[in-house]
Amino acid sequence: MKLHGTGKYRPEKTPDHRAQFAEAPARRQAESSNYGQSGSFHCFDHCTVVKSTVDETTNYENFSVRSDCCSCAFILDVMHNRPAQPGVTANENVLNVYNWADYIAPDTIEKFEAEYGIKVNYDIYDSSPVVDVKLLAGNSGYDVVVHSSQYSSRLTPIGVYHELDFSRLDNIRHLDPALQEKIDVYEKTRGYKIPYHWGSTGYAWNEKLVRERLPDHPMDSADVLFDPEVAAKLADCGISLIDGPTDLFPMVLAYLGRDPNGVDDESLAAAEAQLALVRPYIRYFSNQKMAIDLPNQEVCVAMSWSGDYATAARRARESGLDLKLHYTMPKEGSGLWVDGVYIPADAPHLDNAYLFLNFLMRPEIAADIANEVNYANMNQSSWKYIDPELLNDPAIYPDEKNWHLLYPVLTVDPKRERFRTRAFARVKAGI
Repeated sequence: MKLHGTGKYRPEKTPDHRAQFAEAPARRQAESSNYGQSGSFHCFDHCTVVKSTVDETTNYENFSVRSDCCSCAFILDVMHNRPAQPGVTANENVLNVYNWADYIAPDTIEKFEAEYGIKVNYDIYDSSPVVDVKLLAGNSGYDVVVHSSQYSSRLTPIGVYHELDFSRLDNIRHLDPALQEKIDVYEKTRGYKIPYHWGSTGYAWNEKLVRERLPDHPMDSADVLFDPEVAAKLADCGISLIDGPTDLFPMVLAYLGRDPNGVDDESLAAAEAQLALVRPYIRYFSNQKMAIDLPNQEVCVAMSWSGDYATAARRARESGLDLKLHYTMPKEGSGLWVDGVYIPADAPHLDNAYLFLNFLMRPEIAADIANEVNYANMNQSSWKYIDPELLNDPAIYPDEKNWHLLYPVLTVDPKRERFRTRAFARVKAGI
């Protein structure tokens, strides 16, 4: 049976990445490489137009959603998708939400609407840079945005988000303080978000197909992705990599024993050279296809986020496929990502946004979402409602012995990000 649909859409010495957390300012998806949304700034006071490009390499410090003497706005191609706002007032029974595709339970919105009598306009996206474009433009019309904390750490300092009043979020009490402390690695987003889901970056694999080709090979290393001698043996059954530099380059650098967040010339050259060695054996780069192709046995090893592995395994079970799928956090290191729920600074329905954030932290609601999207949450009161198979899966909720493998995927200098993005483009193109 074939599956159809879409998903949400690390050397011999094992390093301890806890030092990375200590160096990070006290605190994934992981992102698509669909960069380069173009637009224009119109500064009406001076009647000038400055062309610009917003992408992962943009220096966000040059932007502000609050202007003083010059009233500026982005005029962007993507803005035709913003929620309609004719006659918007703060008292309207409306809520505009922006979230990843397939990242909520099917009935969450319906339940909220029924209880509060608030109409929810729900938009989805598949690339974090697209979210940045809309939020940097200002006046996006969104009241609630689910976004990567890595990306959001560049947005909070320039006033994109509303600083939360936690006295209005009494369900914050349901969050596990110890777990929050472990993954509180993005200092600049503190006070601006409630945690949504979190996870790791590793690889999923089909036991039967891999063992037919590597009968005795230990499946605890990222060598199945990045060692050309190993990858060559798996090429016929298919290897896929995540389609984006912000997850891929840290993972290959960790495999090489380097700083996962290194973006200096030497680090980028080392990562690019290693990826070039395995490029002939990579079937494709994608953030979405593996959730279907892995259970369909069209790939046998897929770099993935933890929850997408769980989604693939669930789809196989539901379709009656007798497959053994596994997920590995490589011994060389695994990237930690955290998604949060934010309120834009110019949200037109602020009160409704607070209602929705509080609603998402209800234990039953949080559990429904986790059971659907197969990602970990921090809501300890919800865990009794979560499928035990999910809750007890160390791929989703890492046990203590695996925590030292996790390194934070940090925001890097936009000027250096440009070089990483170009290196990734060369790898992907095979040049």
